[in-house]
Amino acid sequence: VTGVTPYVVGARPNPALIAREQAERDARLAAETERLKRQYGTDDAQQALARHAADAQAELARIDRETAVPPIPFVARPPLTLDDGLAYETTKLAHGVPLVASRFDSMTGALTGVALRLDAVPADELRGVSLLPELLTATGVLLDGRPLPYEEMSERLRREILALNAGFSTNARTGRVELVLRGSGVGLAESRRAIEWMARVLQAPDWRVENLPRIRDVVDQQLAALRDTVQRPEEYWVQDPAEAWRRQRQPSWLAAASFLTRTHNALRLRWQLIDPAPGDGEPLAAFLTRLAETGRPLDRAALKALLAPEKVPGWDMLSPAQRTLATEALRDLDLSLSEMPDASLGADFAQLTLTLRDDLAQPARTALARLDALRQRLLRAGGARMFLAASGELRVALAPDLEAFARRLDSTPFGPVLPPGEPLIAARLRQRGADPTPQHVGLHAPNKQGGVIITTVPMVAHADAGDREKLLDYLSSRLYGGSGSHGVFNKTVGAGLAYSNGLRGSVSQGIVGYYAERTPELPQTVRFVIDIVKGGRLDPTLGEYVISQAFAETRASRTYEARAEGIAADLADGQPPDTVRRFRSAILALRQEPRLVEQLFERKDRVHARLLPGYGGGALDERGSFYVIGPDKQLDAWERYLQGSAGAGSTTPLRLQRLFGRDHWMP
Repeated sequence: VTGVTPYVVGARPNPALIAREQAERDARLAAETERLKRQYGTDDAQQALARHAADAQAELARIDRETAVPPIPFVARPPLTLDDGLAYETTKLAHGVPLVASRFDSMTGALTGVALRLDAVPADELRGVSLLPELLTATGVLLDGRPLPYEEMSERLRREILALNAGFSTNARTGRVELVLRGSGVGLAESRRAIEWMARVLQAPDWRVENLPRIRDVVDQQLAALRDTVQRPEEYWVQDPAEAWRRQRQPSWLAAASFLTRTHNALRLRWQLIDPAPGDGEPLAAFLTRLAETGRPLDRAALKALLAPEKVPGWDMLSPAQRTLATEALRDLDLSLSEMPDASLGADFAQLTLTLRDDLAQPARTALARLDALRQRLLRAGGARMFLAASGELRVALAPDLEAFARRLDSTPFGPVLPPGEPLIAARLRQRGADPTPQHVGLHAPNKQGGVIITTVPMVAHADAGDREKLLDYLSSRLYGGSGSHGVFNKTVGAGLAYSNGLRGSVSQGIVGYYAERTPELPQTVRFVIDIVKGGRLDPTLGEYVISQAFAETRASRTYEARAEGIAADLADGQPPDTVRRFRSAILALRQEPRLVEQLFERKDRVHARLLPGYGGGALDERGSFYVIGPDKQLDAWERYLQGSAGAGSTTPLRLQRLFGRDHWMP
């Protein structure tokens, strides 16, 4: 390593390159259009394109006919639960903590997990929730009052157990939001030590002032990772903001599961954990106050220019040490500008600048005390549940350890906090003069090229086994779902109009909807999908196809650990195997009806009109969420599409309300 010269590679956007690539793309399209005009002997470009499209469709139809294979019938005896082979038991530990123990006799080790509900956290403490998993597991612990640094802790974990990790567990249908800690080991001794380590990080994390350098490192690392979220492939993050919009009445959901909210919370915590040197606090506060007032009336270009250190009023009055912190503040403010819309840019900038000023003025000791109070609030037995994956023998051996772990939880009564009167994102929209209750929303993503659409409407859940209409509507929504050659997924990919896409549904979540990412233009893709569904002809063989999709959700092929955690979550959500069994039995009863497919086609248009904007033949579901993501070009095209799909008789034009990162910030 010491004999190698290090180097750094950087990348930055190049507007000229983007413009050149667009010009080259336009030139290729123009050349192809001219070729088609010559081929079809016409001077009308639209006529040539229409004839080419017709020929392409005819060729696709020919391929479909020549490659058609007889449909394979669905299995005669499908699984009636999500995990038919799973053996589990439920019991109570100390303080009434429920335990779901799944038995896998071939396991040589054990996974133990504890889930702590977050819905009892008051609004003024929720900001600390966002980084709890990392702060608990990556800052070190106190062993009998003696600090064990993270480096030593991680080395001991490597030697002593198999794994220790933390994260969040959520369910959008029930609103469940939990902090989950998991420990695992190979053999009895390691499994016991894993439970001990779980207790250590929950009961005695090293959140002392003396450990601030490590705590700040963890916060900085997580802030950087959260900021980079939108640089990942779209399938990894686009569902997150759409779910945040749906669950905005639940602040704990945003604090735990929305990367847009968590990013802002991490930024706030970063500045709350900084203690300026004696004598530096007042000059820095004055500097940030001047910066806020100077930036309040400026537009985006002027603000970007202002954030160069030498341009800020009072820069020359700062000492070198003060300039170091001021430079960090300017950088954080610059990175946050993209989250602010032009309409409220100056006010948002000033508010954030003054907020960072006030966070900096707060002693780090105070922030750590608030985090510790939050930790203690979560350790209440009434909001806890545990799960275990182990052999029957190991479960018996670990019983005293599980009982001791539960006994250490606080027996103080547990009570959830009532949600606020106005949803958080709606309140933020209203504050900047935007529509707080839009039906159609679009997240502004300026660095994307394509568009994403995510529509979600309530449909059928496992508890609806007795509602025949809901069952038939759900099956009708599956006619063109899945991966069949006739379905939306394959045809859209084949046409180059999306990457991951499709008409999707989850009975566990009680929803159906449409999803597409990397679309060249949102309206073009949605029109294509609508044409597929509208033009579909009754095919009796689709009965088995739609039935099979009702059985697609399964955990039977997952790891033992995932199966154990999954059944425990199902029971917490009120979805026991018997409920799933009743639902699937009801679906199998419909399978026997001779006119099943005819009934599904009779309601096809009404069902799909609920979830595809512009479908016609019915109304969009008022309870639904219609969410798109993209740059201005995509959002503008989608808004024009919505206005055009409203119909000549509509008196209220459809509007697309744009969302920005700042709309997800917790006040």
